[in-house]
Amino acid sequence: MKLTQCYLCGAQEAHKIHHGVRGGELIDVLKCVQCGLVRLSETVDDVDGFYSSSGMRTDETNDLEQIRLVSRVDDERRFRYTERMIEGKSVIDFGCGDGGYLIRASRVASSVVGIELEAAMRHALTEEGIRCLSSIQSAGQADVITLFHVLEHLEAPLSYLEEFRRHLTPGGMIIIEVPNADDALLSLYKCRAFADFTYWICHIYLYTLSTLRMLVEKANYDVVFMRQVQRYSLANHMYWLSKGEPGGHYKWAFLEDIEMDQTYGNMLARLGIADTIIAGVRPR
Repeated sequence: MKLTQCYLCGAQEAHKIHHGVRGGELIDVLKCVQCGLVRLSETVDDVDGFYSSSGMRTDETNDLEQIRLVSRVDDERRFRYTERMIEGKSVIDFGCGDGGYLIRASRVASSVVGIELEAAMRHALTEEGIRCLSSIQSAGQADVITLFHVLEHLEAPLSYLEEFRRHLTPGGMIIIEVPNADDALLSLYKCRAFADFTYWICHIYLYTLSTLRMLVEKANYDVVFMRQVQRYSLANHMYWLSKGEPGGHYKWAFLEDIEMDQTYGNMLARLGIADTIIAGVRPR
């Protein structure tokens, strides 16, 4: 489907900032001249079918332990920064993937539910004893709804935010994590190889601090907090700039240093060009 105008502000004019995306070589990446929202020029026709049939995954293994090794660091980080916010509360993880976060959340939350379109993953999680549904409509209400790198996949995010409102208890909160459209590899280093990789048919919209705030406020939510974090290390960035390939945090692990990476990540966050945005929002 063609995306002919800006989803946030309705403007028709946009700059083309990149041609060709992973999974769609004829698709352009556009940036609204009015509000700055980054979007694809078109999307896949059957989004639900694309995800439910493993269109997003590149391997077909259903060994959850193996799959979770890839997301383990992110799952731990997400649990650490949400632990106090979910303690003793009910949680719905929308787009729960392999369930790694839900397993950790279940240690402190009163209840957890996963929402996942991918049928094979949903089946595997259910067999493991995790309540996992294909739609939030039958999930009831929760104190906290989490969306970790999910919002950028949604073609109509305002509609989803309106739906989420009906599934929040009074005073409930949504925790959102998205890639930053101002990622240093794009905005500062202008790494073409990274652009070719990160612009993806699955990422319909990419947000900055300002456009994410615009979106949630347009949906009548108040921002409780919004900040940036750097998921990937300096070694990862150096590898991108040197080799033009992902995986530098593994391949050049000999350059990994916790203190150095913290300093580097904090500096990027201060500049507004860290790779990830985290926000907590509540309905007005």
